[in-house]
Formats: sequence, structure tokens, C-alpha cells
Amino acid sequence: MKFVILIFLITIVCVNGQQKMMKIFGKVLDVDLEFEVLNYECVEDCFKEDDCILVFTNTIGRCLRYYFNTTEKLTVVETKREEGLMVAFKTRFLLDQCPAYDDMDLVVTVGKDPIPWIKNGNEYTFKKCIYDWKMFERENGVVVCMQTFVEHVYRLEHAMKRCDELGGYQLTGVQSKEELQWIFDRRSSTWEKISGFWINARRQSLYSGKNDTHFNITDGYTTLDQEFYRNFADLSGISDKGIPEDCLMVCEANRGFLMDDILCQSSTSRQGKGYVCGYQLV
Repeated sequence: MKFVILIFLITIVCVNGQQKMMKIFGKVLDVDLEFEVLNYECVEDCFKEDDCILVFTNTIGRCLRYYFNTTEKLTVVETKREEGLMVAFKTRFLLDQCPAYDDMDLVVTVGKDPIPWIKNGNEYTFKKCIYDWKMFERENGVVVCMQTFVEHVYRLEHAMKRCDELGGYQLTGVQSKEELQWIFDRRSSTWEKISGFWINARRQSLYSGKNDTHFNITDGYTTLDQEFYRNFADLSGISDKGIPEDCLMVCEANRGFLMDDILCQSSTSRQGKGYVCGYQLV
């Protein structure tokens, strides 16, 4: 593997198909290098470390390395050469040819999913979900982080409470097939078909017990899409005993559906094997 540094306003070198470090005159916002240790090999060390995504350094060798698993937000600001500050991004170019600086499409490729650096004027911003939470960017521009938790839960309110207790998170709603499939795939192969994850959806009282898609979703970032539930949920509205089934669970439902409407309060944990927490990334 070759070690490549791309230097803004100095030289640009590209090797197609390989991970690279792109080095620009810049700084990490609100960070002072004055008391950091000296390490002239900081950029090279970052390139060799799988989890390292960025280096902030100066001309006398003081530096800070940033790591994927411990970094949620970063803002990098371009500076002038005479300030003696530099930032090195670990990235993989998306273009077939070595691009001009203004055409560079910076992406963090550490981890399971590529995360873009967003350039706005002379600033680059990077945001990711906490830990190994899954990030979804919705069509309305909302970015949501989700994680599944395996725990016997008997009712919708209990699932909501557990998400809040874990860190002020929300029992999350589901907005797309991609999100739904990810949750479904997190089910254990040992679970029964009807067993699954609670999600944030409760049929509105006016439509309780009916085969209807008017659901209340209270996470604060998911909007009701009735067609989505028609396409992916096995809806009946009532149980075999005539009891309203007004809540939703991601499970292996009948006829190939990935969601089923169930009782919002059950006397058994056979269905509720877990829940899906989430939060909006801002």
C-alpha cells in the first residue's frame, strides 16, 4: 500500500483505487495545538491505523489524531499557508481521474458505511452516529441514527421508556424500505416468525381496531407515510379474539410482509424480543 499526501495549494498526487491522505492548510475548529505532544510522523501513523480518519498538525510537529469510533462531529476550516496549520484527511476518491481541488469528493471510508465530508465555502463538516449505530439519510434531508436492542418487552410504552433510559433516545419510527430491511435483518435466526422489534407507531384512536394506516408516530423526526405501511405491513386491526391490534412490530409477518400490527400491551414476550431506538443527527 502506498502512502500518498495531497497538498492543497502546493502539489496534488493521486493513485487511483487506493486510500489516501489529503493534506490542506486548515485547522479543526475550536482546537488549540499549543499543548499537544510533538510527533513528526503523525500523518504517516494515521495512514497506517485502520480507525484513524484525520490529523490536525502544525509545522513544528504538534498534532492530534481523530478516530472513527470516538468522533461524532468535526468541523475543519481552511486557513492561509502562513498560519502554519494543516489538516490531513484519510479518504478514497470517488472520481476515476485525479481531480482538481474544487472537484474533490471527500468521503470517510472507515467503518461499514462511507460518510461524506460536506464542504460549505471554506469549511468541511463531518457527522456520524454514536458508536456503531446505523445512519440513514431520508429523502427530506433528515439524518437519523438507529440501533436495535434485544430485551423482552411487553408493551409499547415500556419500549419507549427503555429507549429514553438508555440516553434520552426515542423509540424510532420507520420511514423507508431500507430502514425496515435493516431492522428486520437484525432479528435472530432462532426467533419465531412472529417475534420482532417494537417500533414507534400506534394507530390513532379514531381508527382503533380497523385495518387502517392512520398511525401516530411520536419520535419527532418521522412523518406518517400511509402508503409505506400498506406496502410493507400485514394489517388486520384486530386479533383472532377481536382485540384491537394498533401497534407495529418488525417481524416475519404473513405473505412476506416485514411488519405486523399487534396488541399494544401483551401478556407475553413471545413477540416483543426487542426494540429500536433512534435520534436525529443534527
